[in-house]
Amino acid sequence: MRGKILKSLIIFLLLSFTSFAQVPEWAKGVVWYQIFPERFANGDRSNDPEPEKVFVNADLPAGQAGSIPDGWKIKSWTSDWFSQDEWEKKLGGNFRDHLYERRYGGDIQGIINHLDYLKSLGVGAIYLNPVFEAASLHKYDASTYHHIDVNFGPDPDGDRELIKTETPDDPKTWKWTSADKLFLKLIDEVHKRGMKIIIDGVFNHTGVQFWAFQDIIKNGSQSKYKDWYHIKRFDDLTTVANEFDYKGWWGIKSLPELNDDENDLHPGPKQYIFHSTQRWMDPDNNGDPSDGIDGWRLDVANELPLGFWKDWSRLVKSLNKDAILVAELWKLSPDFVSANGPFDALMNYNFAFVVNDFFIADKSKISAEDFIKRLIEIENTYPEENLSVLQNLVDSHDTDRLASMIKNPDRRYDHDADERNPKYNPGKPTAEEYNKQKLIAAFQMTYRGAPMIYYGDEVGMWGADDPHDRKPMIWSNLHYEDEVIDESSGFGTGYGRYTVEQNNDLLQFYKKIISIRNSSAALKKGSLNFLYNNDERNTFAFSREYENEKVMSAFNLGVEKDTFDVKIGEGKFTFKELLTGEEGTAGGSDDGARMRITIEPASVKIYKIRKID
Repeated sequence: MRGKILKSLIIFLLLSFTSFAQVPEWAKGVVWYQIFPERFANGDRSNDPEPEKVFVNADLPAGQAGSIPDGWKIKSWTSDWFSQDEWEKKLGGNFRDHLYERRYGGDIQGIINHLDYLKSLGVGAIYLNPVFEAASLHKYDASTYHHIDVNFGPDPDGDRELIKTETPDDPKTWKWTSADKLFLKLIDEVHKRGMKIIIDGVFNHTGVQFWAFQDIIKNGSQSKYKDWYHIKRFDDLTTVANEFDYKGWWGIKSLPELNDDENDLHPGPKQYIFHSTQRWMDPDNNGDPSDGIDGWRLDVANELPLGFWKDWSRLVKSLNKDAILVAELWKLSPDFVSANGPFDALMNYNFAFVVNDFFIADKSKISAEDFIKRLIEIENTYPEENLSVLQNLVDSHDTDRLASMIKNPDRRYDHDADERNPKYNPGKPTAEEYNKQKLIAAFQMTYRGAPMIYYGDEVGMWGADDPHDRKPMIWSNLHYEDEVIDESSGFGTGYGRYTVEQNNDLLQFYKKIISIRNSSAALKKGSLNFLYNNDERNTFAFSREYENEKVMSAFNLGVEKDTFDVKIGEGKFTFKELLTGEEGTAGGSDDGARMRITIEPASVKIYKIRKID
């Protein structure tokens, strides 16, 4: 281990005098799929979380539980989301109050079991929400960075005992738990299918069960880790009261922030994060990154110093020059994604904002011209090299689901998307609303960047903002209870009984449009040129070109048919519409080849254009 660390340090120091490594070729235009592990699939029921972990008490030593509700148990995967088990009813309060204490048992084996499904969908890369050991369902409250959550693996009890034999800040003592080994198997299985995998790096804060924070709780100002966090006051043992206080992320005490300044993270946690990073990027410790993860998604990236990210990014690229680094950034961020910035890409929420305001909004819809202007603003913010890897999402684990956004238009993106909005409708989308989702998916798959699908969107899953956007994945081989929404749900509208099953028509469309993208170099990494827009008809068209390949997409979001001409070049051309198979020719006039396009309301056309030699 020492030799490997020394080697990485030397490479890191060499890289510190150079610019950052180039954007990985594999990530250009790749189709991403985001998985929330606890809710994707329960592949091993023997490892389901125990109530002692769910109801762990932060004031007690690590792993000890507080008050456990009588009768708590794992929630049935196929149960009605709005139903309540007896333990929930006994606790009282509002329906929402106990959703964070539910567990459904999703795990690593469940992901492995469905990799062929993802491959058949056309997915090229997977992004996993946090997988490290943590008490919560979302895992953004890590207890460690160097172990996979024990309940995601096959032997939780055995793994806990193994972890106790380690010295957490000494990598030489680290062991590989059964959960760790199963995660390494997942990486291998992903790679065997020609896909890539990245995981969430949450380095701004930890959970209160994090081993260093627990040492501070136990030893107070005498803890060797006391400077790892922003501690405001230690407990005065001469008084009855507990004066211990610290900075929590956005004031949330269950998420204590790691100690940093304007330039860097404290050396203690920084070194530990570096060691953990090496562990997952080169598990065999042999300089070959092929058995490790293919990159990271970095949580709340703007809340850590740029100096830390630059050091860490150089380390990552020294371990694997083809690793992708994607930052969670909700604003245009040229300092973070640039030739001198630490990240290759970002979760492109600005793309989502624009899509929401044009494709989804109704009364507040922006014009086609403004839509294009705002897209071009994003394009002009980042280097050409990075544009094809921007992670173009519309929804995620932090927003309401795409189908529910469509059902509830004319809101600011990610605002008023839950029970606090009396007009928010959490019910099942209509066929017309799902058709609008198809148009959005088609735009994602034909526009420049790397489109990302949030798990289950492709089969029509719906849901309000967190936690309702984290329902168990709908699988075709399972029979689900109807979803019944009434006043007890906490929502003020959307009441009814809804069938829960895969929307096969939507799924087949996703497969078709992803296949079109994957078979086209122009769509994956070609240039972008807007050709036409009509504000009155809500129509627009653009082309993508790469080498000798040209693809043109036309969208009509209006209520009237539109017919228009676009110039496609000099000479003669053949064209084929890829969704319907329509074929034709264009060209031969003195002013160049022109195509006449007629597009019906609420529809899309995608043409592959070839020049006739």
